[in-house]
Amino acid sequence: MKTITSFFNGFSYALKLVHKQKLYGYFVPAAILAIIFYLLFSGGSYLSGGVSFMEDWWVIGWLISSTTTFFGFISFMIFEFFILVLLSPVNSFFAEKAREDLTGEKLGFSLAVFLRSLRRTLAILFVGLLMQIGLGILLWLLSFLLGDHFYEIASIVNIAFFVGFSFFDFGLELDEVNSKDSRRYARKNWLACIVLGLVFNLGIYLPQKTGLIMLYAAAIAVLPHLLTIAASKMYYESLADTTNFSTEIQQNPSISDQPPKTDLTTSEQALD
Repeated sequence: MKTITSFFNGFSYALKLVHKQKLYGYFVPAAILAIIFYLLFSGGSYLSGGVSFMEDWWVIGWLISSTTTFFGFISFMIFEFFILVLLSPVNSFFAEKAREDLTGEKLGFSLAVFLRSLRRTLAILFVGLLMQIGLGILLWLLSFLLGDHFYEIASIVNIAFFVGFSFFDFGLELDEVNSKDSRRYARKNWLACIVLGLVFNLGIYLPQKTGLIMLYAAAIAVLPHLLTIAASKMYYESLADTTNFSTEIQQNPSISDQPPKTDLTTSEQALD
């Protein structure tokens, strides 16, 4: 329950930050990307309809129906991978704006930090994509026993963790949390990662599945950026929920040589 409350607080904060700082213009690249995928989706729906009649055929129909869901989720994973990679520079900017607003610390642009953040995002998403595909194959095989609905739900949750983790990592990178501690943070806060990822997944998957392509395009245009800001808010909120570590350090320097934002061992009492 605490994680859900934290998410709603974070999402509400994201909307307010965008409005307060007039950041609407930075949604333009995502909007252009959404229009492109809108057009591709329209064409893809037409083409897929061309083979739907074959599902009535005996052996061929069985092959098509048993593999359509599997390949649909594989393509959905790859699709999300490309969306998040293409939008990662803008997401990094939004995470920086959220950090400045939440901490009061101004961060000047650094090409080195930007490239490091981009490299980490690519690594997280690529490793996540490979793991998702591997686990997706296992889930697909289980679906022959447990049914397509099991596969659909399990695959959505499988994808959600890594997607949510990628949203959190923008803020963790700005706080100079190394990759190892970032992964540890994600494991500790797995539910928060899944919640963020589920919102993104369902925001795209359900409109795509039901043919609501305008809503589908709108989700691509706004959700990645809003969820990045929400993840930053949830991260700093989790640090605020711990003891005032910086004050303890000033009073007793022997506690730790590290500031709270980079020492996840002391601040991992974060999101449930």
